[in-house]
Amino acid sequence: MKRIVLLFYIIFSSMLFSQEIGERYEKENIAVFEISDPSGVYGKGLGKKVTALIENALIRMERFNVVDRQNLDKYLKEMELQLTGITDKQVIEVGKIYGYSKAIIGKLTSANVSYDYDSYEGSGVIYGDVELVLQIVDVETTKILYSSRLSGTSYYGVSSYPSYTLREAALSDAVNDLVGKVESKMRDIFKITIKIADISDGNVILLAGKNHGVSKKTRFKVYSQKDDIMLPSGNTIKGGYNYKGTLRVKELGTDYSIAKVTRGKNIAVGDIARETYIGDFGVGISLNYASYNIKSFDKTYQSSVKPNEGKLRISLNKNEYALGLHLKVGYNGELFSPNLSIGILFGDFLKSSYGFDARFNFDININLYQEVFRLILSPYIGMGLTFTKIGEVYGGNYYTDNYTYLPNGSKIESRDIMFGIGAIVALQYNITDTIGVHFGVGYRFYTDPINLGVYSDGKDFTLPEKIKPVTLTGLEFTLGAYFIL
Repeated sequence: MKRIVLLFYIIFSSMLFSQEIGERYEKENIAVFEISDPSGVYGKGLGKKVTALIENALIRMERFNVVDRQNLDKYLKEMELQLTGITDKQVIEVGKIYGYSKAIIGKLTSANVSYDYDSYEGSGVIYGDVELVLQIVDVETTKILYSSRLSGTSYYGVSSYPSYTLREAALSDAVNDLVGKVESKMRDIFKITIKIADISDGNVILLAGKNHGVSKKTRFKVYSQKDDIMLPSGNTIKGGYNYKGTLRVKELGTDYSIAKVTRGKNIAVGDIARETYIGDFGVGISLNYASYNIKSFDKTYQSSVKPNEGKLRISLNKNEYALGLHLKVGYNGELFSPNLSIGILFGDFLKSSYGFDARFNFDININLYQEVFRLILSPYIGMGLTFTKIGEVYGGNYYTDNYTYLPNGSKIESRDIMFGIGAIVALQYNITDTIGVHFGVGYRFYTDPINLGVYSDGKDFTLPEKIKPVTLTGLEFTLGAYFIL
């Protein structure tokens, strides 16, 4: 078992840090060979377009020196080779001479446009689909670094018969989607990995900046290298890597970054910083225990039209607090995190009342220790909607006039809406960079219930007197988890 774990760790480390790592980030020299066209109606010239878009995407990333294809093409012609259809072996041989360390080759296997149009309705949907077999060749190791089949799609509604122009537009959108996936894959494979150059006043200095594709949103995970393992046989196994913490870029130069430690300790000069992705979108779920006030009320009404017939009894059981389950989605910011939460309120455990609660929150994040422990102030604007069974008809039919009545046994329901403001103060512990738990306490001020109607078997009617079924003003306690995507 230990051997299996050790082998896995060595493989993981070699995949994570597969090249020599220095203090200054060095851009990869990369060549993009022309993607070959697919067969079919839409295939002619599509390979050149995809190739150009991939090149532009790599240039935008700013972490590669992209080889000029015109010069490369000229060089290949001198060797009696072509940009299109070059073999893996030839790519490696040319790379060693021409000076690029990585190369992209590929073939479009299909490019199709289809549509579903209803001439009677005058509307339909058009679909575009492109598929690419992509390979990334490592010239130095003479191996295929990455090989996969990627696809790009598009679809949208049309209000006229899909013309050739519309079909071309659908295909173009599918190509853009495909190139976006290629760019995403390149970012994932070629993450910036460098050694920490210096640490000053708690700030970590990294020699990679704007010119290398670093932005204010870039994060780095920090690793330290373990000692080599000496086996009894005398053979040596290269040491692995230990995760030590996370950095957030706070100041950015053209060829350097200044970062702060958001997680971890004992981070030192020479440790390895590797680019990581932490999203801007957050999802949370929390259990709430909050004021859900129902005052005891019990009153019986006789019909003024036919007092000897059935009676209407309005009865509310006392309730002070209710459980609620809230789903929270929104922006994950360093200081401010606006978000929206929607919850279901279980009322008196769903016996006679339940509700819904919608809030716009504006979270203010205060770091107590790095970004591990946070105090979160969350003022919000809210709206509550409640549904409450408030009574029933018994002893016969209850007449509201000579011809209209509520049948015996009818249940009476009130629907009410409340608006207001509130605030929660929560202590959040981030277990990892992307998962956290929190506990909070707050208070909300909601209006008295605004009645949206009183109903019996789905038909509305007016109560003999106005009552307040539920009020939401009061204390609130929350316990939940938060995930960054």
